[in-house]
Formats: sequence, structure tokens, C-alpha cells
Amino acid sequence: MPVLLGFIKKLFGGSERRPDRGAAAVMASDDLDRIEKELQRVGHGYEAARLLNRAGDLYLVKSDRKGALKRYGDAIDAYLQSGEYDNAMAVCRKIIRIVPEVIRTRRTLAWLCLGKGFLEIAREQIEAYAAASVEADLKPLAIQQIQLMAYYVDRPEFRRFLAEKLDELGASAAATRVREGKAADDVRAAGWAPVVFAAMLTPDDLRSAADQGIDIQPPRGQPGSDRFDALLIDPEGGRG
Repeated sequence: MPVLLGFIKKLFGGSERRPDRGAAAVMASDDLDRIEKELQRVGHGYEAARLLNRAGDLYLVKSDRKGALKRYGDAIDAYLQSGEYDNAMAVCRKIIRIVPEVIRTRRTLAWLCLGKGFLEIAREQIEAYAAASVEADLKPLAIQQIQLMAYYVDRPEFRRFLAEKLDELGASAAATRVREGKAADDVRAAGWAPVVFAAMLTPDDLRSAADQGIDIQPPRGQPGSDRFDALLIDPEGGRG
């Protein structure tokens, strides 16, 4: 009999029905208020990243895609600062599912894949990043990023791929340097520092360097530049 009653409730409705969209949005707003208060208490670090990721989910429940993307971006930066690279990758993938045409998140994911040694996945993301940058008229920014990748990657076949992308972006001189050069040992010796540094560069950082004709240099040996230190401690310097 209990089984039959359960079947009837599911068929005709009953007290076990999920809340409607409006009720879910109200509940999400209440949860967001609690999360914002908790964020003020915990500050930075892994716990903040976890809360920011949860906030992104709740904004989606409210059908606020802009708010969700903002908080997911904050979560990625917080995970990067905490050394939680797998979690950062997971949030990147979540954003790409929501907004496949996204630009910055794809290059962040590409950098994380380079750091992990997932070169084929990195290649896919760089392809998409370069194509989206062309579409959005942001080629100078993509050139800066791909040049940074060439400092980090030593595989000849992957360097040829990066050179091809630079050629497609109209940076033939940079492409030649990548083909004829090799990865910088002191950059690779810095471990994840160049990855985090490049992933957290904002579009404004890249645009400013491109406008001034400056090639951004990655951290070498050990992170120690003022800009890198500022990025590590300033979550508001994150996603643009």
C-alpha cells in the first residue's frame, strides 16, 4: 500500500513536489544573502572560493546569468590563488557550458591544461580562444597570451601549433620567434607561477601592454614581481 500511495502522489501531485521557479528564486536570494555575509567573514582562500562557486549556482537558479558569471569568475580567481587548480578547471568548464562563446575563460582553461600537461585539451581551448578573439576584434590580447604560452611550453609540435596561431592572428614576427626559439628554463622552473600569473591577467592588462607595444614577461624562477603579488592577494583584480 505505501508503494501505491507513493505512485499516486507522483502521478497526481502532492506534498513532495519541488518548489516552483518563483519559490526557488526566493530561496536562492535568501541563500545568497547568507553567503555574502559568510564571505565577509572568511575573506580569501579555499572557503571563499567554495562560497563564490555556490553563489554562481544560486544566481543561475534566479535566472541571473550575468551575476552567475561574475561569481563563477571570482571563484576561479580564488581557486587559483589557493592552488586549487582542479576546482578552477571545473568552474571554467561550467562557464563554458553556460556561455560557449566566452573568451577569457577558455584561455584560463587552456593555461590550466598546460600546467597539468593536458596538451590536447589545451590545444582545443586555444583554438577556440583564438577564433573567438578574432571574432571579437581582440587579436592583440590573444597575441600577448599565446606569446606567454611559448615561454612555458617546450614541446616542439606544440610550439609549432602556437606559431601557427600567431600567424593566423597576424603576428608573423612573433610566430617566427616561437618557431626558432624554445621555452625559457627559468619560466618553467617557476612551476605554477607563470600559469596563475597569465590566467589572472585581465583584458585591461593585456590591452594596455598591446597599446604600448610591450610584450608581457612571465614570472621567472620564483614569483616576486609587484604585479604578481598584487594579483595573488587582490580578488577584485580578477575577471574582466
